[in-house]
Amino acid sequence: MSRIATILLSLCAVVLGVAAPAVAATTTTAIGDFEPLEGSSTNYSTSMQLPATGFPQAAVTSTSRSGQVGVQSGASTWFGENSPVGLEYGSSRNRPYLNLRPQADSASSPSITRYAFERPTPAGWAFVLGDVDADQVRVSATTATGDEATAAELGFRTAFNLCATSPRPSGCSSGEPQDLPSWSGTTRTLTGNDAATDTYGAAGWFEPTVPLRSLTFTFTRRSGFPVYQTWFAVKRHDVTGTVAASGDACAADGVGVQLLGGDGAVLAETTTNGAGDYSFEGVASAADFRVELAELPDGCIAEGATSRPVDLTDGDDQADFAIRAIVPVPISGTVTDDDGAPIGGAEVTIDGPGGPRTITTDSAGRYLFDTNPAGSYSLEVDAPAGYTVDSSPGAVTIEASDTEPVTDRDFVLAARPAIGGAVTDGEGPVAGVTVVLTDAGGTEVARATTDTDGRYTFPRLPDTDYSVTIPDPPAPYRPVPARTGVDPGAADVDFVLSRPGSIGGTVTDVDSDDPVLGATITITGPGDYSEELTTDAEGNYAVTGLDPGTYTIVLTPPGGTEVVGDDSRTRVVPEAGGDFGAEDFTVVAEADQPGDPGDDGDDGTDDGTGDEASDPAGDAVLPDTGGAPLSLLALGGGLVAAGTGLVGGARIHRRA
Repeated sequence: MSRIATILLSLCAVVLGVAAPAVAATTTTAIGDFEPLEGSSTNYSTSMQLPATGFPQAAVTSTSRSGQVGVQSGASTWFGENSPVGLEYGSSRNRPYLNLRPQADSASSPSITRYAFERPTPAGWAFVLGDVDADQVRVSATTATGDEATAAELGFRTAFNLCATSPRPSGCSSGEPQDLPSWSGTTRTLTGNDAATDTYGAAGWFEPTVPLRSLTFTFTRRSGFPVYQTWFAVKRHDVTGTVAASGDACAADGVGVQLLGGDGAVLAETTTNGAGDYSFEGVASAADFRVELAELPDGCIAEGATSRPVDLTDGDDQADFAIRAIVPVPISGTVTDDDGAPIGGAEVTIDGPGGPRTITTDSAGRYLFDTNPAGSYSLEVDAPAGYTVDSSPGAVTIEASDTEPVTDRDFVLAARPAIGGAVTDGEGPVAGVTVVLTDAGGTEVARATTDTDGRYTFPRLPDTDYSVTIPDPPAPYRPVPARTGVDPGAADVDFVLSRPGSIGGTVTDVDSDDPVLGATITITGPGDYSEELTTDAEGNYAVTGLDPGTYTIVLTPPGGTEVVGDDSRTRVVPEAGGDFGAEDFTVVAEADQPGDPGDDGDDGTDDGTGDEASDPAGDAVLPDTGGAPLSLLALGGGLVAAGTGLVGGARIHRRA
């Protein structure tokens, strides 16, 4: 087809409002979208969607601390089209990415961010981790089978720097070193520069080689107040085809066509145009999608297969069909389960004059046999695994004078009972958790992964006793006991996961807002628990792995200083755990206690609370961070003027 003819046909399609004809198209790419970040510090959630038909949405949870976190615009920080990942997926300029931080600004308190996909991912997608300089990110994942992904399956490609591109992001400065992070396949960790220096643009990208059900980033601070960036990108292909009609009784125009996922779910629907052409554009790179004829004109039947596989792993694909007029007398019906749900892929056999013939039901559970001469016919269904035949249609007799179709010759299959339930953490569902079913002898029978509602199901099981376990709860959740002696069809088998508790905070000087090094924090709690900590150079302290209960935090300030307000407070770690508290303190030089007479600028009052939050930005979400660091002097002056109470020395970046 000439280019001019293609353009004319496309214009006609637009004017007439019909589908475009089947014309080969090139691969396209897109950057993933994020919903706004919800929740609060150490308990954030959102969702991520790659804009490709058939790519599953991911539910995202993070234990990141607040401040400089959230979905960024990409206006000043991006990877360019001539970067290593950009050469494959295009530029991310003006496209969103997610900024997150560690759980606390200390090496002992990483944040854990999980992406739980609603079904296994197809091929042809990538993720990028940026601003990995004074920090490190451990990458882990579970595959479609529920196993932990190997380093090779995570698909690390290369390290690069956002500034090594043209045009360059506005955060780049000509004199700044374009350092690169290093990847260890052994520990599956992307680590910033050796000196843990806060620089700009260090990034690495990955292209998973197997389907994933979950993806986890464990982000650890090495120095400063780090953030890291996450982008997602996808390749998209097109499915085209033609439905050809033989004879004058069937028209190829307006034939319903569906795109089905590997699990049989309908991903997209369209109809053919006047020439019988159809297309599905922007489809994810999967090898197991199918195209199926959904709605045929009255009196018409597919000549040959009603569905065909398409392979989009390396490019576009095509699936063509043919239809013709039904030859009397047709015999048709459906195959459903005892709840009325259609069963696609069931094999139905008709036997009569001319011998047996077999057809496979479509995704709506329908079948149809035509070209049936006069005579007696029997119908049988080969029940799929886990089903038994509950009811079958009787024999069908066709007389030579019959012209009316024989319809409603339906089968009903009874499904064996299932075992299922929900996994929550006391606050809501936990997606992407691998649940394992074993028989009485300890042999693994099946694995399932919880969906975005935290639900899992093992359908159609033989009647015997089973055990249900969560062998490897996702970090940071604790192990939970197995449930044994479970009968199929019994009540839901639910699990409630708990996270270890964490307590931490910052000690600062009330006058200068500078962090205080060397302050002693003593934490005591249930079961004779006692821990003595010392604040680091950024004034931070943190302890994790705490059992539920009430804890007391006591500050002993360095010599020559006094605590402003109370020097102790209590914190309750709930049963669900994971409640990281910003238990901050302030101190002052002994000769400069606020409220002392003669203190310049003091009004002689003191509220004595001592519990002001030290979170560098509270729960605020700053636009498009990730740029070059500002000096401490400019930072301190700007933040004091803004009244944000940010900790001095925090890493803040230029914003679009």
